[in-house]
Amino acid sequence: MNKLKRFSAVILSLAILMSVFSFGTVAAEGQGSGQTQITVQEQYLESARDFIRQKYNGEIPQEALSKATTLQEMFDILDDYSVFFSSDEFYSFVGSLAGSVEGVGVQVQLEEKSKYITIVKVYKNSPAWKAGVLSGDQIAEVDGVSVAGQALDAVVAKVKGPAGTKVRLGLLRQGEKDLVNLEMSRASVNIPSVHYEARGAIGYILIDSFSSNTYSGVVEALGSFDEKKITKVVLDLRNNPGGYVDQAVQLAQLFVPKGLITKLDFKDGAQTDETYYSSLSSLKYKLAVLVNENSASASEIFTGAVKDTKAGVVVGTKTFGKAKVQAFYPILNTGAFESLNKDMKPKSVNAYDFTYEPEDSQLAGWAKLTTGLYYTPNGDCIDLKGIEPNVKVDDQKLTEDNVPVNLLEALTVTVKPRLGSKYTDVFYAEHILKLLNYNVDDPDMTLDSKTVDAIKKFQKDNKVYSYGVLDFCTQKLLNSRLAALKQVKDPVYARAVQLIK
Repeated sequence: MNKLKRFSAVILSLAILMSVFSFGTVAAEGQGSGQTQITVQEQYLESARDFIRQKYNGEIPQEALSKATTLQEMFDILDDYSVFFSSDEFYSFVGSLAGSVEGVGVQVQLEEKSKYITIVKVYKNSPAWKAGVLSGDQIAEVDGVSVAGQALDAVVAKVKGPAGTKVRLGLLRQGEKDLVNLEMSRASVNIPSVHYEARGAIGYILIDSFSSNTYSGVVEALGSFDEKKITKVVLDLRNNPGGYVDQAVQLAQLFVPKGLITKLDFKDGAQTDETYYSSLSSLKYKLAVLVNENSASASEIFTGAVKDTKAGVVVGTKTFGKAKVQAFYPILNTGAFESLNKDMKPKSVNAYDFTYEPEDSQLAGWAKLTTGLYYTPNGDCIDLKGIEPNVKVDDQKLTEDNVPVNLLEALTVTVKPRLGSKYTDVFYAEHILKLLNYNVDDPDMTLDSKTVDAIKKFQKDNKVYSYGVLDFCTQKLLNSRLAALKQVKDPVYARAVQLIK
């Protein structure tokens, strides 16, 4: 039995552009009575070509494949969704879909002309959150060593680390003359893919991507709605590029009536096609699904199941149209290929073909390969076609710097920015003020004099003390205005609410 751990057998997502390193190896010369023998390198490359011919679902440019002399070249001639990763790139890619990372739990950015990395988000219940790190803090030191002027990646590498290890951050903070030094133990930090809130009688769920924690996040959201006796749900899949098939299927099992959800049809005859079903006997929620041209792959599995089974109404614009299925395969390097294939015919570069569990050092990397297509319950393949919504509504107009209204975040109500302060809360406050037609410049993290004047006017209009400080009272008022704006400035959401009321 194959002991090698299989990483997410099936994945559906839009192509992610990543750089890959060249794969090089020294060809082994044949030994014998003066006759030229096929080198290990030649055998290796031909085995890789056979692997692609067996597994890849799509048109293969055979001449280009036969001329390719590296794994990167072979996968580059296939579709946009097939790629060869080095091991480091693969684990980084999988980590992006895992829903968790090892570190302290902050999102950071480096602003132009700034010497310091700014923390723009602190994830709830993370080590940083528990230690008292705030959005807007700037990282000046890591473990007592200055990081001023260092590149973003360099600082991130110093802050990240294995769970259980400790790190001390020296932070520049508004209102503090001295560095704020906070020590924390790194941990596995949950990065949510699901965001939800109750909007009166409507339960709103936004899913960023189908990561490994998506299903559990939606279950949590529905539990919250159940406590409030909310049975009308708007599920927002706009700009969701896809992800894991199992997460899309499990989500569908919460909303789609008993019957077929999707069928996966694979190219390799030795691989069994897969069908997924729902056992839901009755529908608990009145559902609307929001989509646009960037809703793709796993998002379309769920959307197709909802539309075909009439489990809800699909609102928005036609989806992307990607029904291709990808799978991950570990690819042996030439040394492991030679040693493991001594008694094998045909020879294989696919580590999954061996009961032996290779070390990472024995892998050239990982292939993400298009292996099949999926079909909706009605038997439709939506590849290159997309899914037409039940009700077409053009997507919302973007804010002035191209931020969708539904993606604007509420202010944290943790600090009180004053003139000159640099905080994420300022960025969102300026967005809200601009949407409310107050006179502010393009939103950024700096509270300038023009924004102070706008805050004063907003405070005066709302009959609170008018002094231009973004205090907690003002932040709460802005948050309430944002909640209202999301319902009136987003025509797709507004139409969906009308349809399920």
